[in-house]
Amino acid sequence: MLAAPLVLVLELAVLYAAGSYAMSRLMGLSGFRRGGGALNRTAYYLLVFPGVVLHEGAHYLACLLTGTRVVRFAPFSPRTSADGRLVLGYVRHERRAFPIGAVIGLAPILLNPLGLLAVSALLTPLTFAEVADPSSRVVREGILTSGFLTDTPLLTAVWAYLSLSFALGSVPSREDLSSLPLMMVIFGGGVLLVGFARASSGGTLLAALNDLSTLAAGLYALPAAVAVVAAVVIGLLGRTIRY
Repeated sequence: MLAAPLVLVLELAVLYAAGSYAMSRLMGLSGFRRGGGALNRTAYYLLVFPGVVLHEGAHYLACLLTGTRVVRFAPFSPRTSADGRLVLGYVRHERRAFPIGAVIGLAPILLNPLGLLAVSALLTPLTFAEVADPSSRVVREGILTSGFLTDTPLLTAVWAYLSLSFALGSVPSREDLSSLPLMMVIFGGGVLLVGFARASSGGTLLAALNDLSTLAAGLYALPAAVAVVAAVVIGLLGRTIRY
């Protein structure tokens, strides 16, 4: 029964690790850390633009839904912070206590993968149900052997571009992750409570948790896979350029 929650946690960890690596490598290839040229910076900005806008839009939407006052909304405004980090966009809002602050901070983890699933359903032969619960057979028949990649190269390029950008935009910033440890403790405590309640409720609550985790794991399977592919390709590209 706890297999689905563990798979979901693993997918989120893979999404964060692979996405963070890909973003870091892209910054290195673009020359940000060694004063790269304007052309390299522009290419990097164009690549991450859709994902960053959706990322910051998720924060803004969460503020609206929770009644949080927004001081300033900059969906894409690249600048260097005081500690030398590159900031691509931001939402300045009033401070909110847990759990509202956590909902706002972690909103892109939900919205960006949904954006990736949406563009996959709209631009590829796959339906939303298929991209929300992908299998190797569905991907092989719907993408690889259906002629989609070769018959519609422009559509394929747009889909690959948006999918990569949305997957990279799923990665939370340091500020976004500030409430994550407490969220994980509460989630773990909830799992234990549900487990204790299983005996008295006939396993209904635990079954509900498993069903919800299974649904979420299906939703995050494609974004996590895209992030891994992006990390591998960008890593290999970096080695090729270096050598």
